This record gives sequence, structure tokens and C-alpha cells, in this order.
Amino acid sequence: MPDEISPTRTSPVAIVGAGAVGTALARRLVTQGHPVQAVLSRTADSAQALAERVEAPVDSDDVSALPSDVRLVLLCVPDDAIASVAERLATVDHPWADTIVGHTSGAHTAEILSPLADRGAATLSFHPLQTFAPTTPPEAFENILVGVEGKASAVAAGTALAKTIGARPVELTAESKALYHCAAALASNGLVALMAVVEEVFAAADVDAPAVDLVAPLVHQTWQNLKEDSPERSLTGPVARGDRATVESHLDALSDAAPHLVPLYAALSTEMTRTAVRGGHLDSATAEEVLQMLQKPLQSSSNSPDSTGALH
Repeated sequence: MPDEISPTRTSPVAIVGAGAVGTALARRLVTQGHPVQAVLSRTADSAQALAERVEAPVDSDDVSALPSDVRLVLLCVPDDAIASVAERLATVDHPWADTIVGHTSGAHTAEILSPLADRGAATLSFHPLQTFAPTTPPEAFENILVGVEGKASAVAAGTALAKTIGARPVELTAESKALYHCAAALASNGLVALMAVVEEVFAAADVDAPAVDLVAPLVHQTWQNLKEDSPERSLTGPVARGDRATVESHLDALSDAAPHLVPLYAALSTEMTRTAVRGGHLDSATAEEVLQMLQKPLQSSSNSPDSTGALH
């Protein structure tokens, strides 16, 4: 595909996959003046429902229904379905040499679309750094990060597309994609898991209220601090103060009430210590004392034959 050829704002788009991501993206494209020509999905009903919502003239559960005038195809399907969908699309008689094909997976690179690249398509990974649910509004794309990676011509088109939907594109390499996605998973899914832990610890303390309600003001202010300054300068609490007695009391309390959470507390507190040193909160001698206190539960966890903890 020549580098100078790329879809414009008026070029017809095909959305493959009518789930949460495909629905939100299709709606956002339409509101930004980018017509959706076709919706292709695993089931005819889901394809029709989204097509009606965005006024797409073509809907089908058969990828061979891809209109010949489409020059941008976006695969919004589960990660484990991308390869098989790409293989099926590659069998379709289509001007692939004039078409850009992207997928919205954070974990996979553009290489997973190689059957289409073999047909001449410019391939792209186009990952919106956002969490999506069936009710996610089109505005969810506003000012978010979109990771783009792939062939130069496809990356250029993906960058333009990200800007069209109001997002901020960042160009990635295939080698950096896994670390980029790891960071995103820690920020989103890691936070959810941490809140589940917070809820468990509150329950162990006989505090009968939803954890989200209890800590919402605290988390909100912490987030405001992070928005205004670096993690190093935003860190507060016993570790940042070098308060070894309080850290030890936390470890003792968890050992009694939720021993499977002790290694997690120690690991997170270790990272707090490193952050505190970088931020100038702790001198090296105090930091070393805190770290020595935290190493014992971490070493015990690594030597334990059962590291799964309490699964319930």
C-alpha cells in the first residue's frame, strides 16, 4: 500500500465486532463525522443492532459481506479471536492493497494480522487506553491515549484516526507493546484488585460498609495529588515517614487476620520505600531498615509451597 494513501474522515469504515469496544468506537466515529459503512459481527442480531444505531447500510454475520469501497477495517473482537477473523477476512475478494486493517487489542501487535498483510493490506494495532462496558458513551474516547503500532502508512492513518475521535495517539514499537499493555493492566485491573483487597481488610476489621464508599474521598484526593505532582512527591503515609512501628503493626495485624495478604502488603510497601527514597522522604539508612523489615514476609512467600493464599 503506497505510503501516501490513507483513509480520510469521509472514507467508509467497517467495524468487525459489535461488543463494548466496537459499539463505543462506531458511535464515536459517527459523532465525529466518520461514516460507518458496515458492521460485521459473530451474530446477525448484534450486527444489525449496532448497524441500526450508527445508520450503517450493511450488517452481517459473514465477513464476505465487507463492502468493496471500505478502506479502513477495524477488528474490535476478543484477543483470542483476532487471528481467526483475520484469516477469514483474508479469503474475501477485496482491494486489500488499498485498505488499512487495524485491531483494538492492547496485548497483540499488528503481526497478528499477517494473513491480511500477505494480501497487501497495511496492518495496525490501534489500542484505546480505556475500559469499556456495554453502556460506555462515545465521549469516553475524549483525551484518552491510543497506542498505535504497525506499518508506517497504517500508523499515520491510525494517528489521524485517534485525533479524529478526540484521543491522543502515541506511537509504539512491536517490542514495547507488551510493557505498554502491562502498565495499562496494572493501572486499571490492578486498581480493581487492590480495591478488592481493601474491602477484604475492612471486613476483617468488622467495618461493615462498601470499601468504595469508605475510601472514595481518600482516593479522590490522592488522585488529585498525582494529577498535580509526581508519585515521588505525592507519596504520604507511614512508609514515606519511615514509621517502622506502624508498618510492623500492619504486618502483625494482617498475619493474624489475613496472612495471605502479607506478601502483597510487603511488596507494595517495598515499592513505596523506593518511591520515598527517590522523592527525598527517606534517607538511605532508614529506607534500609524498612526494607529489611519487609524482606522476611517476601522471602517466606517465595519459599512457601502454596503461594495461592486463600482463594475464596
